[in-house]
Amino acid sequence: MKREENDNYKIMFSIYDNVSELYEAPFVDVNKGTALRRINDLMTSNPTSPYAKFPDNFVLTSVGLWNDKTGYIFSDKAETVMELNEITQKE
Repeated sequence: MKREENDNYKIMFSIYDNVSELYEAPFVDVNKGTALRRINDLMTSNPTSPYAKFPDNFVLTSVGLWNDKTGYIFSDKAETVMELNEITQKE
């Protein structure tokens, strides 16, 4: 289901750690832009975090959709949104 079809759907994101080869617990945001802003803010406000110290180890991925009205989750496959080292290069 595409987001335009139902505004109650938010995107679920996860950060993939390519060293441990694991996905972190997902979080929900309105769109890719707001998720990137959230991660960028986290990296700049906490320079000692693993994301800020080793951005080349992490990838922001979209992992599904979540309906905030019904609680329904739709997930097909994880898709890369942006590598975290690309966020630091934009600054």
